[in-house]
Amino acid sequence: MIRDLVPELKAVLLDAGGVLLMPDPRAAETHLAQFGVAPDVGAMLAAYHAGMVEIDRLGVADFGAADRAVARALGVAEAQLDAALEAIWRVYQDEPWIAIPGVARQLERLRDAGYALAVVSNASGTVEQQLASHRVCSVDGKEAAEVAVVVDSHRVGVEKPDPAIFSFALDALGLPPSSCIHVGDSVHFDVNGARAAGIEPVHVTSGSPCAVSGHHCARSLEAVVEDLLS
Repeated sequence: MIRDLVPELKAVLLDAGGVLLMPDPRAAETHLAQFGVAPDVGAMLAAYHAGMVEIDRLGVADFGAADRAVARALGVAEAQLDAALEAIWRVYQDEPWIAIPGVARQLERLRDAGYALAVVSNASGTVEQQLASHRVCSVDGKEAAEVAVVVDSHRVGVEKPDPAIFSFALDALGLPPSSCIHVGDSVHFDVNGARAAGIEPVHVTSGSPCAVSGHHCARSLEAVVEDLLS
């Protein structure tokens, strides 16, 4: 159990992409229609995690390789993978993301159980607004679970796996790293970054195989919450 790893657990830090937010399958259908792609939420989330698995397998942030893995998981033909890369980029970078179904409720459960929350995300400057607009979480807690801070790498000038990005969340929480876990979707960015910051990592895989052993894995945020509240 996760609490056995962090007996004095007081706060849960969370990645945004792949844990709370995901690319919009409707945007994927629009941009990838010529390749015969029409994913539902489950297929889109699985494809997103396939991209993370590829980065973890390579051990470097090779987003071209990740996008090929995403396209392949969405059913794009092998001969068309390179042609689909621009469309994948548009889905990821130009289109708003959506909330992963059920995550708002899971954050509420954590807050009700007394855990403080913070978000630490490699993002492009809009993740706090997107989380609030989908009522996933917000720093004011008016219409969603309250988080101490949303750390957006674009705004703070440092990104995971650099452990320095976690200091912004720890300062806002007023807690040492030994009192926290970080829930993320990547070994390269989240597991390695959190460990370097002294924070216990929890890897959300969406059912995809994990390329690296030696850390706690869970299928979803709901599975993490069930573990913490059991």
